[in-house]
Amino acid sequence: MNPTTLKAVCDTLIPRVPAATDDSLEAATLLGLSASDLGIDAIAAAVIPMLAPHVQEKIAVTLDSLGDAEGDELARRWKQALANPDTYPGAIILQSTVLAMFYTGPDAEAKNPTWPAIGYAGPLLPTPSEAEFPKTLRTITADDDLTADAIVVGSGAGGGVAAARLAEAGLRVLVLEKGSYRNEPDLPQLEALSFPNLYLGGGFLWSTSASVGLLAGSTVGGGTTVNSMACLPTPGYVVEEWRQRGMQGLDDFDEHVRAVMDRINAKPSNTVHNHVNEILIRGFEAAGLAWATLARNAKDDESRYCGECNAGCLVGCKQSTMKTFLQDASDQGARLLPNCDVREILHDQGRASGVRAQVGDREVELRAPIVVVAAGALASPALLLASGIGGPEVGKNLHVHPSYFMSGVFDEDVRGWEGQILTSVSHDYEHVAGEHGFVVEAAPMGLGFWTALTPWQDGESHKREQLRLRHVSGVWGFARDHGSGHVELGPDGMPLIHWDLTDDVDLEVVRRCHVELAKILRGAGAREIFTFLPGDPRWRDGEDFEAFLDTLAKLEGPDVLTLSAHQSGTCATGTVVDGEGQLFDVKGVYVADASALPTAPGVNPMVSIEAYAAKTAGHIVASLKAPAR
Repeated sequence: MNPTTLKAVCDTLIPRVPAATDDSLEAATLLGLSASDLGIDAIAAAVIPMLAPHVQEKIAVTLDSLGDAEGDELARRWKQALANPDTYPGAIILQSTVLAMFYTGPDAEAKNPTWPAIGYAGPLLPTPSEAEFPKTLRTITADDDLTADAIVVGSGAGGGVAAARLAEAGLRVLVLEKGSYRNEPDLPQLEALSFPNLYLGGGFLWSTSASVGLLAGSTVGGGTTVNSMACLPTPGYVVEEWRQRGMQGLDDFDEHVRAVMDRINAKPSNTVHNHVNEILIRGFEAAGLAWATLARNAKDDESRYCGECNAGCLVGCKQSTMKTFLQDASDQGARLLPNCDVREILHDQGRASGVRAQVGDREVELRAPIVVVAAGALASPALLLASGIGGPEVGKNLHVHPSYFMSGVFDEDVRGWEGQILTSVSHDYEHVAGEHGFVVEAAPMGLGFWTALTPWQDGESHKREQLRLRHVSGVWGFARDHGSGHVELGPDGMPLIHWDLTDDVDLEVVRRCHVELAKILRGAGAREIFTFLPGDPRWRDGEDFEAFLDTLAKLEGPDVLTLSAHQSGTCATGTVVDGEGQLFDVKGVYVADASALPTAPGVNPMVSIEAYAAKTAGHIVASLKAPAR
């Protein structure tokens, strides 16, 4: 990687731009800064070697394609790289990384010189002390007793619930978590500092073609620590699909759903709509759509400042597994070993015997006759593949619950990064293509996320786009995917993700989703509408809206950038695990996370995963009580 080329690319993406006479002093400051002025090229040079090997290779291919071009010629070649399927993956990954770092990277005083122009205040709350929020989970080290009745790999929605239920049944439970144990004092409300420590791979993982960017929690509490607190029960037609795929114990599934909703205090009375949701509700009503206030897993009457949910909850409001099920498990004697990277499931004569893991620079073996795999739908299949178990279907059937974003520019001051994130939902489009469709929710408007994925046409226009970000309100559609991808084991032990928008049903849903989101935003009063689509189709007040909709209705797979925060299906019931969640080929190994769900839930999946994990733990306990065969 040539540092000169990298610096030139960074400054092409984010150049110094002359201010206009009517630009404010704050705007002139943002416009006058280049990427290298903030050292972004040096940061990128340090970050790229930490990325997955296939991502490093993609970036290298893109940089090599630029040659020794400079100035306007480099900008032209960069746009060519974004349009070329061979160089697009590396270009979009590097571009989004550089843009996010420029707008979110803090200085020594936790500030960024671009924020005043955008209207972003930065952290509004002081970091709480350890005295206010002590760590209450029972933890161990690699020097302690590493035997148990049951080992749970992962501490998120699946692992946390499974650990609680097994501990309540009297089992000695050991929870292993790849990420760190971070609670309120460890959560700076800055994406640039939080994401590398809270997400798998340090932030976005990308498919091999960069057709989808994926987020997956990797910290104590997993995705429940960093999600947006939207609590929706599993749709009945989806539960029936799972029954048809061989999943057992579903007669009581609604009871499991109610139990987990009660434990995490999920109810609409904890919800206060922020400005983004108010605008969305305005759009729902203008379009004649039914809508509902979302239940949130929050403390009762919690209405303090909120808005950085995806960087962890600073005020102890979010009832993640760290606050609920993991605490229940700990109170029943379960032990937690964080920073523990499980590399292999051990087995003997077709039965589980424990795991092999890396803890710091030590390799350790932990012994138990039951191993519950709950590392998430990306990492769980990678672990089974590394262990050589689970059969030929491991990693297949990847559903990503693709999300598609639309932005409306409004005259009013929105400040979309402030307040409760996901608080309203419409289900009216759940069945636009048979049993497949999308739900509509307000889009979380994290600063790094939005600045990184706003389409780039040139350095000046991208900067000026951010100068009006305070007037942007986002909406997204979550599509229940019909097609699927697959996960392989990468050379670095991380999941290698293959997914492309090639399924005809999914493409029908994608087109309809973009059309309806645009209508909702226009009905809410947007004077301009744009997308995260690479081709950057737009509509402005006074232009032909029907022509804009026609463009959206003709989208093809390569035209679309997909994002995913909810993955499932890669260790599916009926192909990898039996109806009770146990591997077909190794007894005592159970899968208790989203990877066991045979079809996509179609809604924010935390409650579905927790209910499934509770059901699976019940099967484990019942099997221990059953007479030996």
